[in-house]
Amino acid sequence: MNRFKRDMDKFIGESPRFNEALKQKILMNAKDGNTSKGSNKRGWSTFRFAAIFVLFLIGVNSFLAVTLTQDGLETPTSTSGQSGEPVKNFTDKSKNWKVTYTQKDLSAGGRDSFMTIEYIGEGPKPKEIGYRFVYKKDQELFGGSLLLNENGSYTDVGFGTCKTCILYAEDDEIPGTIEWEGQQESLVLTKTDMSKWQESPLFDSGSYTMIGEEGRVGFIYDDSEVTRFYEDKKQKYMWHFWGSQVEITGSFKVVGTHENSSDEIIVVPEGKESFLSPNNGADHHIPTHMSLPEKGMWKLEAVFNEKVIGTVYVEVHAK
Repeated sequence: MNRFKRDMDKFIGESPRFNEALKQKILMNAKDGNTSKGSNKRGWSTFRFAAIFVLFLIGVNSFLAVTLTQDGLETPTSTSGQSGEPVKNFTDKSKNWKVTYTQKDLSAGGRDSFMTIEYIGEGPKPKEIGYRFVYKKDQELFGGSLLLNENGSYTDVGFGTCKTCILYAEDDEIPGTIEWEGQQESLVLTKTDMSKWQESPLFDSGSYTMIGEEGRVGFIYDDSEVTRFYEDKKQKYMWHFWGSQVEITGSFKVVGTHENSSDEIIVVPEGKESFLSPNNGADHHIPTHMSLPEKGMWKLEAVFNEKVIGTVYVEVHAK
């Protein structure tokens, strides 16, 4: 773009504006050409076309000059969404619960944040829970209730973008409680540099090593350089499933979530309905191509007929 602007300046001058004086000069030249000795109708048409073309180029150059020199810069800098935003994770575990609060510091001030609540206890997961967290004696508090989803998880609590909210510092603490079925446990969320999620375990099935939930869902993966995920690198991965025909056939897709975001992306688009196809000791298998755009931990949810039937956690490595 800058090269085009420089070429334009050489042709019509460096002034970034098409003013009245320049317009009159071009029109006078065109008029003189029309009345000069030896001119003819064909010559005038050619010159008129050239004059109109020059006027058009001047207009384009004027527009480019205004656009490219905004704020004193010829080329405005581009932003890449939230990838460059500092992220802080505050977490804690109790006997039955793990809570992680994720804060993204926005470059323009303020924050974007959400909270993840996971049940890590034994026995069935509670169908409904209550949570309440307080920052520095009621300077800021947030609470509410969550219902257990069909996939056995609790929906992330999204707080959205706020330009006037408090930005939690490295040494801040966020105390709170989780309540369920007449029980209560306390937690104190503190800053951590550890990943919020851990990569799923490897297991063997048939003659292959897989990653995921053994006896439920996984795909061929041995954590070698060949099978590892790298940013934006698309590779083949063979998913395998265990279960009844009703729950692991039909429309299939894979939904991904990065550990530092509550936004979901479609990793494997929904395709044609599948039918049972046993392979490598599993009841069903589906070949796919997958690519993940950002390094860090990712949660991959295998979804049949809009129902999550299993989750695989993987790490994406830098290129």
